[in-house]
Amino acid sequence: MDLHEAMERRHAVRLYTDEAVDDADLRELENLIGRCNAESGLHCQMAHGLDDAFCGHATHYGRFRGVHNAVALIGPDQGTDPLTGIIDAGREPQASLQTRIGYFGERICLGIVQMNLETCWAVLDDPRDGWWSLIPGERLVCVLSFGHGARAGGRHHSKPLDRLCAVPSHRAVPGWFREGVRAASLAPTSLSEQPFVFVLHEDDSVSIRPTEGLFAYVGAGCARCHFEIGAGGHHVRWRGRDADHATRSREVALGPS
Repeated sequence: MDLHEAMERRHAVRLYTDEAVDDADLRELENLIGRCNAESGLHCQMAHGLDDAFCGHATHYGRFRGVHNAVALIGPDQGTDPLTGIIDAGREPQASLQTRIGYFGERICLGIVQMNLETCWAVLDDPRDGWWSLIPGERLVCVLSFGHGARAGGRHHSKPLDRLCAVPSHRAVPGWFREGVRAASLAPTSLSEQPFVFVLHEDDSVSIRPTEGLFAYVGAGCARCHFEIGAGGHHVRWRGRDADHATRSREVALGPS
């Protein structure tokens, strides 16, 4: 299964069987987590085969059952963000950490799907105690449950693509950009709010503008991960916050093909 297929197949599954995950898959997942941590500066951790991988903590949204395996998505409150292109991150405390959690957490999520397992993003209420290990200055943002699903996930729900992007009014839309937005529409976001807009600039660089919504910066990070996959072999040039402001007045919504 390639990453394009994994994006299509990924659904939020909250109910799991007691069937154990294969050791080979667990080793592969541990390696993937290690690579993501090395690239991002995060401290994501995995546990498996537990009676309750959420350690009794209630979830912010959704009812889970049979969660024996999970990945804790953890990172430092401060630090250099390796991602560019997600603008106005200064508006909200923890925005930099949340975008990294979204981007690299979704990499891990898609890797789980490639193993023919099910998974779901979750936010735990007040997750101070658990099997995960926090060092000073770190916090747990989200958790990925994973395992063998007890039932299939539901269909993807999305806004029309023209509400998820903006382009200069006078130019044609490149195919790689359109495919990137379509892939981003499959990304998980809290309550399926899709709180982001992809902006194509005059020089073909791209930025992401988070909009209002729960955990909007986590959702924007997930969407960026999907966008890069959808753009295929095109090298996406991401634009930072300051350079973005000059082009806002020239943006229009992307119309139908």
